[in-house]
Amino acid sequence: MEERSITINIFDFDGTLTTQTWPKFWVWVKKFGYRGEKRNDNLEKAINEYKKRNIGNELELFFRFFNDLLVNNNETLNYEELMEGERYIQYNKGVVEFIETSTAKNYIVSGGLKEFLQNLKIAKNFVGIYGTPVKHNKEGLITGIGEVMTDDKKVLAIQDILKRNGRQANDCQGVNYIGDGYSDEVAMRFVHSHGGKAIFVHQSNQNDKFYHYNHKIYQALNADGMVDFCCVADYTKGGILSNILKG
Repeated sequence: MEERSITINIFDFDGTLTTQTWPKFWVWVKKFGYRGEKRNDNLEKAINEYKKRNIGNELELFFRFFNDLLVNNNETLNYEELMEGERYIQYNKGVVEFIETSTAKNYIVSGGLKEFLQNLKIAKNFVGIYGTPVKHNKEGLITGIGEVMTDDKKVLAIQDILKRNGRQANDCQGVNYIGDGYSDEVAMRFVHSHGGKAIFVHQSNQNDKFYHYNHKIYQALNADGMVDFCCVADYTKGGILSNILKG
């Protein structure tokens, strides 16, 4: 059985470990005339037009737009192209040092592309990484995007982590879920309701497009008593957040 003294930290990625909610694994869309390293009007207009022409869940349509760029153009990606986005990532203050020195069991559960996250330099410091998978052809090239890690599927990922640590599917004692709000509400409710801690993090400024959206999620969760801690996403040693996550 799992030693209860070992803390399990489950992190969202974009906006939680990084400074921006915009994911950096879309840089390869430059093959199709877009800029994917940051949020921009041209790309967002194309995504919104795609959503108007198609039916489905908001998140799934978002991923399907990128999937169809590859599929409809009969294009593929190699891993060098996929990982080009890593150089645009800015981690929150103290993240790298915290993850490298943490004695907790640290996981990532993200809606982002799993293979991108698994191939980041920082990935070796996580016990496991869950996300949306990509599809490959026989040559190992990326041909599309698989089943999207929706908000509800994040709970299934958390339950898999619990199982892998010798726990029952609802035993979140000693488990921290850390998120910035975007796509984290269901996971936070699950962890808090089953004995764990829901930790809501935010940037020190309000520049991100989704700041107010995320703040509304925080207000809803907090009104229901689901938020155990809320603090700036600063993981510096000796700071509020790093002390919480040490267990």
